[in-house]
Amino acid sequence: MDNAGTFNRLIPLLSKSYYYIAVDLPGHGKSSHFPPHLPIHSTDYLLAYQLVINHFNRKKYILMGHSYGGQLGLLYAQMYPNRIDKLIMLDTLHLFPVPSRYFKNILEEKILLHLEIEQKSKIKRPPMYTFEEAIQKIRQGRSFPLRLEAAEELLKRALIPAGNGKYWLSFDQRLKNFINPLHDFRYALETLKKFPVHCPVLIILGKDSKGQQIFLKPFLDYYKKQSNFVVIIVPGDHDVHNNEPEEVASHIAQFLIGQSSSKL
Repeated sequence: MDNAGTFNRLIPLLSKSYYYIAVDLPGHGKSSHFPPHLPIHSTDYLLAYQLVINHFNRKKYILMGHSYGGQLGLLYAQMYPNRIDKLIMLDTLHLFPVPSRYFKNILEEKILLHLEIEQKSKIKRPPMYTFEEAIQKIRQGRSFPLRLEAAEELLKRALIPAGNGKYWLSFDQRLKNFINPLHDFRYALETLKKFPVHCPVLIILGKDSKGQQIFLKPFLDYYKKQSNFVVIIVPGDHDVHNNEPEEVASHIAQFLIGQSSSKL
């Protein structure tokens, strides 16, 4: 539920010879939401990626994404390998698989929670916060706290004035309950082998962000065996690119000047 502000502190540390396009995906930051009433599915964002990529009308792109954005970037690079020259994934490995034994339970929970969110939106207005309360919410509402200056960059694109010194947060409430493709580890790994990512890929993981590294270890093991993947672990947590951008900037800068998959 972050926004393009997540890169405000990182991009100034990168090469000035590139043109950077930072995007608020639908339901994030200052972008409009997806049409109402239906759940948000991860494949919906492939359409958003495609619209942005077609709009700027360049032959190829270097794609960088943090967390969910990086997961979507990997999926896009699988789907449209001819459009992506390089891929940078920040503290993320893959869309989370669903073991087959949990298929029914997961889908039932998603449908139930979606209906609850829909009902709540009809009878209750979104909560309002002072600026200080919004800062606290965005800093503490994650596994590892955000630094104050990192949270402020996100809030620049996330606040909607509600009057009397109060604000609404702009993100789509349905993002609390988005639906991933329902596949297990076997299927996900099989599709990576059948439809591989051909471009150079840089994966930067925060040393303290170990949960997904353990749960998604089969993907990590697979990537380490691929000649076009580079996996680097840096000091920091899930938001290291925003909390301590200097920890990742040098690795990204080196990756950017390295060999491309083809001419941009």
